[in-house]
Amino acid sequence: MRTSRLFTVIDSHTAGHPTRTVTAGIPPLRGQSVREQRDDFSKNHDGLRSLLLHEPRGHAAMAAAVPVPSRVADQGLFFIFSYAYADMCGHATIGYIASLAAMGALPEAFEQNGMSIETPAGIVHVTGTFEAGRLTSVILRNVPSYVAGTNIAIEAGDFGAVNCDIAYGGIMYALVDASQIDLPFDIDHANQWCRAGTAIKEAINSSTGHPQIGSVLFHSAIDGGSRHLVILAANKFDRSPCGTGTSARIAQLHARGELAIGGTYRAENILGVPFAAWVVGLGQGAEGQPAVIPEVRGMAHISAYSTLVLEAGDPLPAGFLPK
Repeated sequence: MRTSRLFTVIDSHTAGHPTRTVTAGIPPLRGQSVREQRDDFSKNHDGLRSLLLHEPRGHAAMAAAVPVPSRVADQGLFFIFSYAYADMCGHATIGYIASLAAMGALPEAFEQNGMSIETPAGIVHVTGTFEAGRLTSVILRNVPSYVAGTNIAIEAGDFGAVNCDIAYGGIMYALVDASQIDLPFDIDHANQWCRAGTAIKEAINSSTGHPQIGSVLFHSAIDGGSRHLVILAANKFDRSPCGTGTSARIAQLHARGELAIGGTYRAENILGVPFAAWVVGLGQGAEGQPAVIPEVRGMAHISAYSTLVLEAGDPLPAGFLPK
């Protein structure tokens, strides 16, 4: 076999959603910051994103964590998806830490001190819990998270009138009470929820007077928290409870007076697997907005150690992604 490209990766899933941590094969990237290195990748190497994440090596919901050097933190990390780039990704950060642990590559002092990670959204801090030296959960202290808009009324096509808040947790979300949509809130109706979320996203992003959003987080009350379903795009939803979405959600709850500093929130995915989250303090957003400092605890599990290959002569070198 003659190969033209070769990558080593570790695949994991965080509460069901995949992370492909790329351990070798990415070319050196230009830039002083992680954001600049991510932008260099996007501008000059975007074909690697589709090669790594599109079919036949990936699928529509695939995500990857790309480690890079950092001048201001212990590690740099940026995130690529089958369809987009994101400034921050909680589930992929958890997957990256679990992958380091599986390789025996966590920093020597991680169990005591954790590590700082520079992302395009800012510096986050991760720690872990351990049993007999084995990593059992990852705790992510995310970037300051805040509410950017409240009581926004929109018309979501066939799904009718919907009211939502907009909040930031590293990505901007519309937060929507799922009871407003006449669908069973379960995995068997995920395709219909994708349609509803896409209609809401398009309605918000085509209107003015509020921030543009990247995703829609539907929530439904459970004991101690909510069940989440995050719609990413028309054929993509987050299988995990979503770390950045959970951060946005607890910013909303704190702003409403429904979650005190130190109070714990259970964020459960559509499969019933939970994250725990809480507010550790107050801060400011990038433009001075009142914000909370969120922490999210979850765990990822390894699913594969792989070498991905592009064979010379492959007729689909960039892969393909059905819409």
